[in-house]
Amino acid sequence: MSESDTPPNKRHEALIPLSRDHYVGLVHAHRLMKAASKDRVARHKALADFLEAWRTEIEPHFRDEERLLPPLIPAQADRRRLIDDHAAITRAAEEAMVKRRAVDPDPEFVERLGLDLEEHIRWEERVVFNLVQENASPGQLEALTEATAQLERSRNRGRDGRETDLDASTQTDPSDDS
Repeated sequence: MSESDTPPNKRHEALIPLSRDHYVGLVHAHRLMKAASKDRVARHKALADFLEAWRTEIEPHFRDEERLLPPLIPAQADRRRLIDDHAAITRAAEEAMVKRRAVDPDPEFVERLGLDLEEHIRWEERVVFNLVQENASPGQLEALTEATAQLERSRNRGRDGRETDLDASTQTDPSDDS
């Protein structure tokens, strides 16, 4: 079983707001992957929707993680991967801005963007967050709890923790293939 197949542990309260943010990324990752096998209109819409989420939610989330998590990740390789993955997805988002203007967005690019985003989120949930929970001191976890609680208050969330401005189709399980 690879590290990305490891089921996530119960999440420490300090990490719950970041996990909630991941839901948005997973929804868009799955939409991109599904759109890749559909027509150009579907690919345009998936890219446009992703780019809106990128601007308003995903990119700010990356900045929050890069500010809060590296001091709590014990291994340099994992800290480096976090930053490198974010940089690669940021470059892909910038490329998506260009590709969205194409008459027919490249299906392979659309699918790869979705796959890379999903893989990164799953890695954070299953590896990074577990490392933080297992290695951070009680004081570090308390400081992280305060910081993420402030982030949570700044998010536009409904009672269920999901973004309230997401459309109804987003309110489904992102891994549902129906």
